[in-house]
Amino acid sequence: MFDIFTRLSETMGIEPQMLIVGGVFLGAFLVFLSLVVTFQERTTAGTLKRMSAAENSAANLFVAPQTDPSAIAKAFLPTEKRERAKVRRDLAHAGLTGPNAVMTYYTIRIGIGLLLPAGLAALVLLRDQLPLPAGIDARLAQIGAQQMSMGLGIMVLIGFYGPALWLANRATDRRERIELSFPNALDLLQVSVESGLGFDAALSRVAEELHVAAPDLSREFDIAQREILAGRSRDATYQDMAERLGIEEAYAFVNVILQSMRFGTSMGQALLTYSADMRQRRELRAQEKANKLPVYMSAVMASLMMPALLIVTIGPVVLRYMSTF
Repeated sequence: MFDIFTRLSETMGIEPQMLIVGGVFLGAFLVFLSLVVTFQERTTAGTLKRMSAAENSAANLFVAPQTDPSAIAKAFLPTEKRERAKVRRDLAHAGLTGPNAVMTYYTIRIGIGLLLPAGLAALVLLRDQLPLPAGIDARLAQIGAQQMSMGLGIMVLIGFYGPALWLANRATDRRERIELSFPNALDLLQVSVESGLGFDAALSRVAEELHVAAPDLSREFDIAQREILAGRSRDATYQDMAERLGIEEAYAFVNVILQSMRFGTSMGQALLTYSADMRQRRELRAQEKANKLPVYMSAVMASLMMPALLIVTIGPVVLRYMSTF
């Protein structure tokens, strides 16, 4: 294989390093091109399916079609629907929704996983042609074949699993923001309902009021209200909203709302009761965290005080034995 590269480089008048780097970038470009074509085909098919569903039934207007991966997408996307549903749920918890969110996410992961090792290979092979500092150039010149293989593997792992860590951190931060703003939204919703507004109008009003203070929660309320206005059932809309929010309070809130609507009880009283229960649970959760602090502090204090205590108690004895023997 190396002889073929050598003869080809001599025929074309190009150095073997440049030919290898060009092949790596060409392969990465072809993979990206195939993914883009597949993504466009899935987008067009999804648009046609949603248009057909909107003509047949307004209830499925905002429901993204769940289709199995086809063509080259089978090599990158999970084949099981359960795994794709889990990834879609994680993306929704991070605020990334859409019919092609899973495809876009895996495209980015694979793209970064290909570009990072390609960049490392180009940096090592083309170090003579690049204006690098002397120290970096000397370190790159010392990289052998084994170190290069290990570095490429590390770059692939970072490129593929780095976006997963970023997604998990983004979802955690979004859930924390929603948890902090949810009690205020519930209070505003209760005041709006008690002032005479219907629940749908109150939900729209709260979404408008929280547009700046809590944009994540405001967006979810707005999406739920728009889906209801488009003709989707309240049960499915609120359940999906709770699934996208990803916090325990949201599931309980949806159950309270649906039961109040189903049995015809007072919405204001239901919200007032749930608000008091939620505050009590938050207080108990805060007390639980406060009760855990002494245990954590004991471990830290023991780890910091134990070395000094051992030195003070055992140090003189050790010094005495050393001087004696």
